[in-house]
Amino acid sequence: MPKYALVINEDKPMAVTTGEEILQRLEASGAAVLLHPAAAGRLGRPDLAAPEGPAWGEVDMLIVLGGDGTLIRAVQRVAPYGVPVLGINTGHLGFLTAMESGDALAELDRVLAGSYLLEERMMLEATVVRDGLALATMPALNDAVISKGPRARMVHLEVSVGETVVARYRADGVIVATPTGSTAYSLSAGGPVVEPTVDCLLVTPICPHTMSARSIVVGADVALAIRVAASPGEVGLSADGSDPFPLLPGDVVRVGRAPYTARLVRLPGYRFYDVLRQKLSGT
Repeated sequence: MPKYALVINEDKPMAVTTGEEILQRLEASGAAVLLHPAAAGRLGRPDLAAPEGPAWGEVDMLIVLGGDGTLIRAVQRVAPYGVPVLGINTGHLGFLTAMESGDALAELDRVLAGSYLLEERMMLEATVVRDGLALATMPALNDAVISKGPRARMVHLEVSVGETVVARYRADGVIVATPTGSTAYSLSAGGPVVEPTVDCLLVTPICPHTMSARSIVVGADVALAIRVAASPGEVGLSADGSDPFPLLPGDVVRVGRAPYTARLVRLPGYRFYDVLRQKLSGT
């Protein structure tokens, strides 16, 4: 018996309505379904509630209704288990999702019949090192961001690859993005668009106080480190928009490829550059 998990952005009425329809379709097909506890409450099905944990790693597919933010958070839960994730857009952009909510039921039938592809997307991990000790490791599909706090004071950051310092920034912060994240915050900060299949990381300063600072593209497996050289105010590390982990002067953030990937469900005919044009250029 196939088993699916369903995550819904309960704040979006369209996500809830479509989620109810998809749940009915899945149960009618004879599949077992797990619901995130919040979704189970919203749909009135507490009998299907399953807290995040090992049970989520045993499903055949995770179906997500919401926008890119909802999908990214869901990916972080199941990527270590290798679970495929199907995103259905009920948000604004939906750059990472596979289909729009209006097409969901018809397209879902194709997916349930096995007519889909799996796209592997690299993820990263950012580890905070203080006095030689690793304090925290944060996974991300899009990016890890070191940024200043609410005070309008710049932070001084030093970027190294291996033993070589390649850049020093006085800036509001720095973004380390995966190719997937190249179309997110990094793009807004002036970084390049990178095809998802490229094995690399992008380092992009945020509002640097210089006319010469540019993004740096490095190999995905290099020893990339960012040291907080000085900070007159608060500075923190966030991953995919998470709450920031506080950093101190002298702390080092080591960023590299995660030991697992995000497995995104794609419909036949999916092309990255078509989505790029449709979603980000308005044509």
